[in-house]
Amino acid sequence: VKPVDEMEQHVVMCSIVVWIVLLEMATRVLSTFAARKLCHAGCGLGIMYLDSAQLTARCFVWVVAAGSIAMTWDLSPLPPFRFSRPRDVGITVYLILVSVWFALRLPATVLAPLFFADPAGAVVGKALSWYLGSRWNPAWCGSKTVGGSVAVFSFTWLSITYDCSPLQR
Repeated sequence: VKPVDEMEQHVVMCSIVVWIVLLEMATRVLSTFAARKLCHAGCGLGIMYLDSAQLTARCFVWVVAAGSIAMTWDLSPLPPFRFSRPRDVGITVYLILVSVWFALRLPATVLAPLFFADPAGAVVGKALSWYLGSRWNPAWCGSKTVGGSVAVFSFTWLSITYDCSPLQR
Protein backbone atom coordinates (compact mmCIF):
# COMPACT_ATOMS: atom_id res chain seq x y z
CA VAL A 1 0.00 0.00 0.00
CA LYS A 2 1.41 3.35 -1.02
CA PRO A 3 0.02 6.76 -0.08
CA VAL A 4 -2.20 8.18 -2.79
CA ASP A 5 -2.10 11.65 -4.34
CA GLU A 6 -3.83 14.58 -2.65
CA MET A 7 -7.14 14.31 -4.54
CA GLU A 8 -7.38 10.58 -3.86
CA GLN A 9 -6.58 11.26 -0.19
CA HIS A 10 -9.76 13.33 0.05
CA VAL A 11 -11.71 10.34 -1.26
CA VAL A 12 -10.02 8.12 1.34
CA MET A 13 -10.81 10.60 4.11
CA CYS A 14 -14.48 10.77 3.09
CA SER A 15 -14.55 6.97 2.88
CA ILE A 16 -13.22 6.66 6.44
CA VAL A 17 -15.92 9.01 7.75
CA VAL A 18 -18.65 7.15 5.82
CA TRP A 19 -17.27 3.82 7.10
CA ILE A 20 -17.48 4.98 10.72
CA VAL A 21 -21.04 6.28 10.23
CA LEU A 22 -22.13 3.03 8.55
CA LEU A 23 -20.67 0.95 11.38
CA GLU A 24 -22.41 3.18 13.90
CA MET A 25 -25.77 2.80 12.16
CA ALA A 26 -25.62 -0.92 11.26
CA THR A 27 -27.02 -2.09 14.59
CA ARG A 28 -29.32 -4.69 12.99
CA VAL A 29 -26.64 -6.46 10.98
CA LEU A 30 -23.46 -5.96 13.04
CA SER A 31 -22.82 -6.79 16.65
CA THR A 32 -20.99 -4.27 18.77
CA PHE A 33 -17.96 -6.58 18.70
CA ALA A 34 -18.01 -6.85 14.88
CA ALA A 35 -18.48 -3.09 14.46
CA ARG A 36 -15.54 -2.38 16.78
CA LYS A 37 -13.18 -4.75 14.96
CA LEU A 38 -14.33 -3.58 11.51
CA CYS A 39 -13.77 0.03 12.57
CA HIS A 40 -10.28 -0.84 13.82
CA ALA A 41 -9.24 -2.62 10.61
CA GLY A 42 -11.23 -0.53 8.11
CA CYS A 43 -10.04 2.82 9.42
CA GLY A 44 -6.53 1.42 9.64
CA LEU A 45 -6.67 0.38 6.00
CA GLY A 46 -7.80 3.87 5.00
CA ILE A 47 -5.13 5.51 7.14
CA MET A 48 -2.46 3.44 5.39
CA TYR A 49 -3.37 5.22 2.15
CA LEU A 50 -2.85 8.66 3.68
CA ASP A 51 0.45 10.46 3.35
CA SER A 52 1.66 11.67 6.74
CA ALA A 53 3.83 14.26 4.97
CA GLN A 54 0.66 16.02 3.74
CA LEU A 55 -0.77 18.62 6.13
CA THR A 56 -4.32 17.77 5.03
CA ALA A 57 -3.86 14.12 5.98
CA ARG A 58 -2.29 15.00 9.33
CA CYS A 59 -5.10 17.44 10.16
CA PHE A 60 -7.71 14.84 9.20
CA VAL A 61 -6.15 12.22 11.48
CA TRP A 62 -5.84 14.70 14.35
CA VAL A 63 -9.44 15.97 14.02
CA VAL A 64 -10.89 12.46 13.83
CA ALA A 65 -8.71 11.31 16.74
CA ALA A 66 -9.52 14.33 18.93
CA GLY A 67 -13.24 14.08 18.16
CA SER A 68 -13.32 10.34 18.80
CA ILE A 69 -11.40 10.66 22.06
CA ALA A 70 -13.71 13.48 23.18
CA MET A 71 -16.75 11.30 22.41
CA THR A 72 -15.22 8.29 24.20
CA TRP A 73 -14.48 10.31 27.34
CA ASP A 74 -17.87 12.15 27.33
CA LEU A 75 -16.24 15.50 26.53
CA SER A 76 -18.33 16.03 23.40
CA PRO A 77 -21.99 16.86 22.81
CA LEU A 78 -22.05 13.83 20.48
CA PRO A 79 -22.72 10.46 22.11
CA PRO A 80 -19.93 7.88 22.29
CA PHE A 81 -19.64 5.32 19.51
CA ARG A 82 -21.81 2.27 20.13
CA PHE A 83 -18.74 0.07 19.93
CA SER A 84 -16.71 2.00 22.50
CA ARG A 85 -16.76 1.54 26.24
CA PRO A 86 -16.96 4.54 28.58
CA ARG A 87 -13.47 6.05 28.90
CA ASP A 88 -12.10 3.36 26.61
CA VAL A 89 -8.33 3.25 27.06
CA GLY A 90 -7.82 0.95 24.04
CA ILE A 91 -9.45 3.37 21.60
CA THR A 92 -7.65 6.29 23.21
CA VAL A 93 -4.20 4.70 22.95
CA TYR A 94 -4.87 3.60 19.34
CA LEU A 95 -5.87 7.14 18.32
CA ILE A 96 -3.02 8.83 20.18
CA LEU A 97 -0.49 6.44 18.63
CA VAL A 98 -1.76 7.13 15.11
CA SER A 99 -1.85 10.89 15.80
CA VAL A 100 1.74 10.93 17.09
CA TRP A 101 2.81 8.76 14.15
CA PHE A 102 1.37 11.34 11.75
CA ALA A 103 2.87 14.23 13.75
CA LEU A 104 6.28 12.60 13.29
CA ARG A 105 5.47 12.17 9.57
CA LEU A 106 6.28 8.48 9.64
CA PRO A 107 4.82 6.14 7.00
CA ALA A 108 1.43 4.83 8.12
CA THR A 109 2.02 1.47 6.45
CA VAL A 110 4.39 0.54 9.28
CA LEU A 111 1.31 0.52 11.54
CA ALA A 112 -0.29 -2.33 9.56
CA PRO A 113 0.27 -4.89 12.34
CA LEU A 114 -1.56 -2.59 14.77
CA PHE A 115 -4.43 -2.14 12.33
CA PHE A 116 -4.92 -5.80 11.45
CA ALA A 117 -3.29 -8.13 14.01
CA ASP A 118 -5.30 -6.97 17.02
CA PRO A 119 -8.73 -7.32 15.40
CA ALA A 120 -7.68 -10.61 13.79
CA GLY A 121 -6.64 -12.00 17.16
CA ALA A 122 -9.95 -11.06 18.75
CA VAL A 123 -12.07 -12.41 15.89
CA VAL A 124 -10.10 -15.64 15.45
CA GLY A 125 -9.84 -16.23 19.20
CA LYS A 126 -13.57 -15.74 19.70
CA ALA A 127 -14.49 -17.85 16.65
CA LEU A 128 -12.22 -20.73 17.63
CA SER A 129 -13.58 -20.71 21.18
CA TRP A 130 -17.14 -20.74 19.84
CA TYR A 131 -16.57 -23.50 17.28
CA LEU A 132 -14.00 -25.64 19.11
CA GLY A 133 -14.61 -24.80 22.75
CA SER A 134 -12.15 -23.82 25.43
CA ARG A 135 -10.64 -27.30 25.52
CA TRP A 136 -9.13 -26.83 22.04
CA ASN A 137 -8.60 -23.07 22.30
CA PRO A 138 -7.65 -22.47 25.92
CA ALA A 139 -7.12 -19.07 27.49
CA TRP A 140 -3.50 -18.64 28.48
CA CYS A 141 -3.32 -15.02 29.67
CA GLY A 142 -6.54 -13.63 31.11
CA SER A 143 -9.07 -13.89 28.29
CA LYS A 144 -6.39 -14.21 25.57
CA THR A 145 -6.62 -17.57 23.84
CA VAL A 146 -3.95 -19.63 22.15
CA GLY A 147 -5.76 -19.40 18.79
CA GLY A 148 -6.18 -15.63 19.05
CA SER A 149 -2.52 -15.20 19.97
CA VAL A 150 -1.43 -17.34 17.02
CA ALA A 151 -3.61 -15.13 14.80
CA VAL A 152 -1.98 -11.97 16.21
CA PHE A 153 1.48 -13.40 15.59
CA SER A 154 0.55 -14.54 12.05
CA PHE A 155 -1.11 -11.27 11.03
CA THR A 156 1.77 -9.28 12.50
CA TRP A 157 4.29 -11.35 10.57
CA LEU A 158 2.30 -11.11 7.33
CA SER A 159 1.45 -7.41 7.57
CA ILE A 160 4.94 -6.03 8.13
CA THR A 161 5.35 -3.84 5.06
CA TYR A 162 8.93 -2.67 5.30
CA ASP A 163 11.91 -4.60 3.95
CA CYS A 164 13.29 -7.09 6.42
CA SER A 165 14.35 -10.70 6.52
CA PRO A 166 12.05 -13.43 7.87
CA LEU A 167 14.26 -13.61 10.97
CA GLN A 168 13.92 -9.86 11.58
CA ARG A 169 10.15 -10.17 11.42
